[in-house]
Parts: sequence; C-alpha cells; structure tokens
Amino acid sequence: MSSERSAPDGFSESAKDYDAAVRHNIAGSERLVMSLPAGDWSRVLDVGCGTGFSAAAMLRRFPVESLVGVDPAEGMLEVFTEKLAEFPEVDISLRAEDVMEMGVDADSFDAVISAMALHWFPDKPGAIVAMARPLRPGGVMGILTAGSGGEEAWQRVLVAAGAAPEWTGWFDQNHRDVDEIADDLRAAGLEPLDVWMERRRRVTPPDEFMARTRAVAAHLLGNPPGGFSEVDQRIEAGLHAASGPDGFEYDYCKLYAVATKRDG
Repeated sequence: MSSERSAPDGFSESAKDYDAAVRHNIAGSERLVMSLPAGDWSRVLDVGCGTGFSAAAMLRRFPVESLVGVDPAEGMLEVFTEKLAEFPEVDISLRAEDVMEMGVDADSFDAVISAMALHWFPDKPGAIVAMARPLRPGGVMGILTAGSGGEEAWQRVLVAAGAAPEWTGWFDQNHRDVDEIADDLRAAGLEPLDVWMERRRRVTPPDEFMARTRAVAAHLLGNPPGGFSEVDQRIEAGLHAASGPDGFEYDYCKLYAVATKRDG
C-alpha cells in the first residue's frame, strides 16, 4: 500500500463521490449545528469544510451574512463551489488552507464549526487553539469528530487484510474521548457547554461500506488511477467475508463538542 499521498490528496481524488458515500457524516453535521445555542452568528468559519454540507446546515439554521470555508483539499472545495448558487445572499469565501496556516484575523468570527475533520489533523490540541484564535469572545464553536471506542469489527478486517500499521494504528492515535476534547477546549481558552459521545450500531452492505472507505481513506488505500490496489481488494473481500445476510455490522462513535470563548 502506498503512503505517499496525503489526506488532502486522497480527499481531492474522491471529492465527486464524497457526499453520496458519507450520509452519516451529513446527518451528524446537521445534528451538530442544531446543537449550537441560539445567537447572532452572522460571521462563520468552517474549518475542514469539505464539500460544504456542514456550512449548508449552518446557513439553513442561522441568518449568516458571511462564511469562510477552509480545507486543504482543493478537489473538495471545487465541489463546494458548485453549491454556492444555493445561497446567493451569503458572502462565501473558500480557501485551500491547512488549519494551522489559516489566513484569518483574531476575534473576527462569531461562530467556528468543524465537522468530521479534527481526527485528520495531526496536532489536535494545536488545531483547536488555531480554531479558537479567530473566534470572538462570546462566540461559539462546534466540533464533530470521530470518538474513541467502537469500530473493533472494522479494525479486525483491516488487520486481516494486511493494512499498513499507519492505518491499523490510526484509531487509537486519532480518536478522542469526552474528557480529552474538553481539556483541549479549556486549554484553548474555551468553555465547554456540551460535550457528548454517541455510539451507534450499524449494519451496512459491504459494497456501500467499501465505497465510504474509498471516499474517506483514499490516501491509505493507494489505488492507482482507474483501478484498485491489492490491499483495497483484500479489504473488500474481508468485508464481504465478515458480513451477515443484512450486511457488515459494526459500531461507530461520534464525538460532539460545543463551547464558547471566554471574555478577556
């Protein structure tokens, strides 16, 4: 398996198929936005904005005047750009930037959201600090990320398929728990308002699960243009072997956090 491509490269490659493959992420983003407190959140920053479904949820709920979306995957931003006509009254700016290098001013946004992106950031505490800096005092932050626990069945498939250690060890390294993210928020000058974990048991057809994997982990599969790598084919076979008559059964944990920036 090739590990030469970065996560942004992989997401750019799968951008056109991304929305169709991640319906659970879209639903989770909508739940995150609905969990934000009422307020005047007219200036919004969406970090790891991807194809824009989290931003769309924000624009549907609040009277947003301007939104900046940042994502290092230019292919994802191209898909987002195709959706801008849906929100003609909102000033939307999209930038191909990494969370640690965002060209945004301090205290310049009323709300910062980040959905299903934090677990891809190498320095998670540092990323939360970077997202807190442009948030004004009294502003609100909402984060949705992969949570600790669950996915044991999926990890067993990866190990049996001979996936590289950077993938099989990814879960313990990148998933966060409630106390961890609450500590990260406080260290960044934020006050947690609501932090919770949701563990869901799902049964998904193996081909649908594999399509989702190719959308969110293309850089780990190492597929050549127009084809599939050996490890991709082994994982696909393993998913079918591990599936029952209703599909592949697995647990997944989503971690939600809502916080406000302290005054002073």
